[in-house]
Amino acid sequence: MNFLEESMDMSSAMIEDVDDLDLIPDDELEETYLERIVGLKEMFPRPVRTGGAFVVNSTKSSSIWLYHFIKSAVWITTTSAIILALPLAIEMSQIQAADEMKKVRQEKLFAK
Repeated sequence: MNFLEESMDMSSAMIEDVDDLDLIPDDELEETYLERIVGLKEMFPRPVRTGGAFVVNSTKSSSIWLYHFIKSAVWITTTSAIILALPLAIEMSQIQAADEMKKVRQEKLFAK
């Protein structure tokens, strides 16, 4: 058997192994995104899939932890600032109002 006959035998064997889906043009196939993602499972070995799942899960849990931490930090900072600064601001405005009334009273008293 020569090279030409061997290649013809291999091509006929390959044609017989073609799946029915391979005969349908790609633009006529309707496939959901979920089916495509599940199909990718065959493309990547198990260690890659488990590593990817670990990265996704740890990123998700870290993001949730960071969100809760920032939310608590903002709440603590805001309430502390209000509790500490608001009485001081009110006292300062009362002192300024008293000084203003004192000036007005002195102007009225000495203006005559």
